[in-house]
Amino acid sequence: MLMAVTGTQEEEKEFIFTTPPQHGLSYKLVNNNNIVIRKYLSECLEHLNNTIEKGNVDYLYNAEDLADRVVKKASDLWLSFDEEGIIKGCVVIGFCFYPRTKGILAEAVGGEFDFPKLIPVLEKYYKDIGYDFFEMTGRKGWERKMKPLGYDFKYITLRKNL
Repeated sequence: MLMAVTGTQEEEKEFIFTTPPQHGLSYKLVNNNNIVIRKYLSECLEHLNNTIEKGNVDYLYNAEDLADRVVKKASDLWLSFDEEGIIKGCVVIGFCFYPRTKGILAEAVGGEFDFPKLIPVLEKYYKDIGYDFFEMTGRKGWERKMKPLGYDFKYITLRKNL
């Protein structure tokens, strides 16, 4: 009698989604069930620290906080790799749920990316699994960078420490 093979195929799969190298970079969504996710996160800490420093958001979270969110499956981790397989950039994608819609948001973007190649991949992947929008906050330069990809300015965030 044939029996179903038991095991952890889903855990063994390293990446959920992979793009072929585009202009020297490929983009991969790390399988958050894979045990190597901690290795990738440790290789991303410098990229994440840089983006936190540049964004001046260290009062909100640090790289370890973002890594913890990925390990706990509260966020996804996308990586850019060069032709030699070296990580060149890391994106942490979080999720937001509202009564009438749900979307993804860029929690951190650090390192090297070809945004006109990466963003359509991200959008398609999350749209196909039921998300309605992609949102990011950032400095003024992000508005200029994302405008050609169809992103519109929506609001200003004002903050005062109490």
